[in-house]
Amino acid sequence: MLLVEEREENGWIRSTFNLTYRVTWNQLLQAVHGAYPYFANPQVLVDGTQISVTKQSDILTIPEDRAIILRGISTVLNAPLMITFRNQSQAVAVSVGSVNQEFRNTTYEKYNKSMSQLMDSMEIMMHLHAAKPNGSAAPTRG
Repeated sequence: MLLVEEREENGWIRSTFNLTYRVTWNQLLQAVHGAYPYFANPQVLVDGTQISVTKQSDILTIPEDRAIILRGISTVLNAPLMITFRNQSQAVAVSVGSVNQEFRNTTYEKYNKSMSQLMDSMEIMMHLHAAKPNGSAAPTRG
């Protein structure tokens, strides 16, 4: 993913990344599914409404809609993180809490180095074979 812009706002770093390729709703679900275990107290929202996720594979069954959000405390970054994927859009909105030294008074370059590897990993998850809700592998579409 390509970091398009970042700005600090009220204790948060708000940024926009662009996907390398267009993806389907199922591929967005794969990214959220893959990243879900790396969040403490994760929440999944679809169009602003929280979805009940009792097990990680529930994510793969979410019906198509306009946007899906994964938020919680990133165990990778040790900071609050919210990632918003909009269906049929290459733009991904990211908000990171400025709660540690890595994200306080950051610059574009420093933020890009901190976040790009994580965002690239999520994009790679979109193009891998996904697990079906029952745990078996299924080919990706798109």
